[in-house]
Amino acid sequence: MGLKEDIYFRSPIFVQNILTSVYGKKLMRERYGETYERIIGELRTKGKVDYREEQLERLNTFLMFCQLHNEYYRDLFIKYDIRLPLQSLDELKEIPVLEKETLRTLNESFLSRIDAPLHGRTGGTSGKSLQVAFTIEDMQERMAHLDFFKEQHGFRKGMRRASFTGRTLTAMNQKKPIFWRTNRPLNQLLLSIFHLTDDNFPAYIEKLNAFQPTAIDGAPSGMAELAQYMVDHDIRFTFRPLAIFPTSETVTPEMRELIERAFGAELFDQYASSEGAPLISECRNHKLHLHHETGIVEPYGEEGEVLVTCFTTRGTPLIRYRIGDRMTLTDETCSCGLNGPVIGSIDGRGTGYIVSEARGKVFEGDLTTIARELPNSIRRLQVEQFAKDEVTLRYVPDEQRFLPNHEKILLREMHHLFGPEMKVTLEPVSRIPKEPNGKILVVKQSMTV
Repeated sequence: MGLKEDIYFRSPIFVQNILTSVYGKKLMRERYGETYERIIGELRTKGKVDYREEQLERLNTFLMFCQLHNEYYRDLFIKYDIRLPLQSLDELKEIPVLEKETLRTLNESFLSRIDAPLHGRTGGTSGKSLQVAFTIEDMQERMAHLDFFKEQHGFRKGMRRASFTGRTLTAMNQKKPIFWRTNRPLNQLLLSIFHLTDDNFPAYIEKLNAFQPTAIDGAPSGMAELAQYMVDHDIRFTFRPLAIFPTSETVTPEMRELIERAFGAELFDQYASSEGAPLISECRNHKLHLHHETGIVEPYGEEGEVLVTCFTTRGTPLIRYRIGDRMTLTDETCSCGLNGPVIGSIDGRGTGYIVSEARGKVFEGDLTTIARELPNSIRRLQVEQFAKDEVTLRYVPDEQRFLPNHEKILLREMHHLFGPEMKVTLEPVSRIPKEPNGKILVVKQSMTV
């Protein structure tokens, strides 16, 4: 633990709130400024454009920046005879794929020779620890697009927001049931997802009712925990948020329905990443759109994986980066008015999958279909793999609806997904255990390679 963290956790709660707000002031200076105002102004007044033409223009600007300021890409472009400007988006495929392991092991080599004081860190669902650098302009452009997305659903910067966060807000030995802190400059209530238990749910609900947020955002697994408790006990908030904006995790249809039902508002998903990826956001028609001004998403391989090229990663440029996420790309159109291409679905964040001899890789999105055979009987599930032929299905049964024969249905569905040779252990639990970061995984990979 660093000195700053040590001082924070040793301080009284009211001092922790002050320190949280001081940090919030720092974030405001980084995220909001001249670049932010220019970009969000352009987005608000933008008409219909040919997004492919604009993408190509921005791609060439980004690649020429990399050639000028980044030694790794300068050498790479020479080695592979990459001639700029590119004449079409298809020519991007001439640049080699960037693997996470390459970025991790050669991390410093990817740093551009510019002032990039901000850092994004991620442990990643792939388990690889990464750090990337951003310029102030990068961060402000990203924030402008994020805030523009929220504006489409009525929420504007400065309105009250409650955020379910995996950051450690409280000391381990804290006794008082005050598991939140206030970030006054951003008008934000930060709610710890580590303490969401039956004993503490009433305190969270009371605090949210007192704060009256205009929107709720953050970890959807934490939201779902509180939502399930509210539904079980027929509890409603005394306020109605404009929208719910989940982050960082895959939102299953079951989670969406539960959270919307309990919180009394529509959920609008988004996709980005700590290491830097183009923004994808959900419009009023509940279709996902790529913010094409922020980058490019390409299909990769045969399992739905994608490569990302992000224009707002000038500190640590990411070009054709194999981020490990899976999406369904489409040629659909949408009447909402946004210019960017429609993304059919975000099928998995990271490399969360179970390996089966019979079926190969079975991904997180496929696993959630197990419970659909038992509507309302399974509250939550997790599949953990210990060996190539051994998995455990943990599930939280609904005490009123789950019947003895439902276990046979679960086993049938598991063998349908993984093949009849897979040894499946069913483990009914009252609660799925949380990970050290406070999140709950649908897929937990514990197999020794």
